[in-house]
Amino acid sequence: MRNQITPVLKIIGILVTSFSFTYLIPIIISYIYHDGQAKYFFITFLSTFALGLMLWLPCRKTEVKLKTRDGFLIVSLFWTTLSCISALPLIISPAVDLRITHALFEATSGFTTTGATVLTHIQDLPKSILWYRTQLHFFGGMGIIILAVAIMPLLGMGGLALFKVEVSGPFKEDNLTPRIAQTARNLWSVYLILLAACIIVYYIGGMDLFDAITHGFTTVATAGFSNYDDSLGHFKSKFIDMTAIIFMFISSINFTTHFLAFRQKKLRLYLESSELRAFAFICLIAITLIAIGLYHFEVFDTVEDIVLQAAFAVISMITTTGLTITDFSSWPSYLPILIVFITFIGGCSGSTAGGMKVIRVILLTKQAIREIKLLIHPHGKFPIRLNKRVVHNDILGSVWAFLGIYAFSTAILTLVMTAFGLSPLDAFSAVAACLNITGPGLGAVSSTYGGLPDGALSTLMFTMILGRLEIFTLFVLVTPSFWKH
Repeated sequence: MRNQITPVLKIIGILVTSFSFTYLIPIIISYIYHDGQAKYFFITFLSTFALGLMLWLPCRKTEVKLKTRDGFLIVSLFWTTLSCISALPLIISPAVDLRITHALFEATSGFTTTGATVLTHIQDLPKSILWYRTQLHFFGGMGIIILAVAIMPLLGMGGLALFKVEVSGPFKEDNLTPRIAQTARNLWSVYLILLAACIIVYYIGGMDLFDAITHGFTTVATAGFSNYDDSLGHFKSKFIDMTAIIFMFISSINFTTHFLAFRQKKLRLYLESSELRAFAFICLIAITLIAIGLYHFEVFDTVEDIVLQAAFAVISMITTTGLTITDFSSWPSYLPILIVFITFIGGCSGSTAGGMKVIRVILLTKQAIREIKLLIHPHGKFPIRLNKRVVHNDILGSVWAFLGIYAFSTAILTLVMTAFGLSPLDAFSAVAACLNITGPGLGAVSSTYGGLPDGALSTLMFTMILGRLEIFTLFVLVTPSFWKH
């Protein structure tokens, strides 16, 4: 067992030590704005650095050759560890004044790009704290593990096992390049290009540089933290709203598609993507249904406002970003429930979005249609194709298993939340928001989670990590076969 755990601890130690240097950035921000928070981030830097060394030093001479099972363990431990460590500045800073459970929730929400918050009067927080919250989105968006995979070969360590576990979607074997590290670097290049473009457009739209950068982080990471209680509604700018819609949608497209389109300079690759076409179609249908409801119930005065509000709410929630310009939970009739339901679909695989992913919805739909055809033609052959490729039955089986576990997890976690005193609707909404890493929900969790008991918050922290790692990554750790030689 020691021989199995030692390489894992070595990798965790290296990753934690490396992550500690990210705390130097909010220290610089604190000095720029003279907000008095630098010492708390410095304490966190020293603590994180020391923890990383403590994990690495005893294992430094261990030869590292990772297997897929090691990848599951490393990714799960790393996300859990980093979520806990990231809470330290929020715990020790008197400017935030959060209980330990609340601080852990806020940090986990930031690092998993959920965007659920326990804070109020956010605009009154020090600038370095505001930066730090969205900085967590930046690293969590693409996945710090993928960044590590890009660097590991320079340290003489392969990262295929980590990459397979971290990348979302059922087709994890599809690489952009033969070398897995180069693949990770390519994905991060796309991520940074989109981020830079988003920041520039936000700045042109009227945001100051600080707001443009931090909201760029949260938009491209499809996260949800804002520097204001009323989120993007604070700016009261249709240009900014449209910018957010565009970049939330773009960031929810498979980054492989982005990279190949950029490299080959062929925009038709977007049109050839079955997943992207389905994603756009689902968004269009949802926007239409929401717009019809808003028009019927006369929620807004003009058609322009109706279309903008419907488009923003749908794109923000289906991409699991969670930014808002109005409180959609107060909309009448079926509208809020429909918005919650579409979060389960999520964005495209290989993007920063959460949810089940559109690719799985497509495969489930095609499989259901095939079963109907087989009822009519029992001896017929109806292969399922995606992008002109036949989908193997083992992938279809994994998709159905994922759906079953996803639904089962939602049901069980909802029951647990009701045990802590939430109404069934509030409990379901909170679980959906955290499992799909969306952020805002309905009722008691429409704006803040600060009123929930500690037990409920702890449950939701587990739910966020479960959703961020797409369920299997955590559940595989509790199977007896995982721990057998």
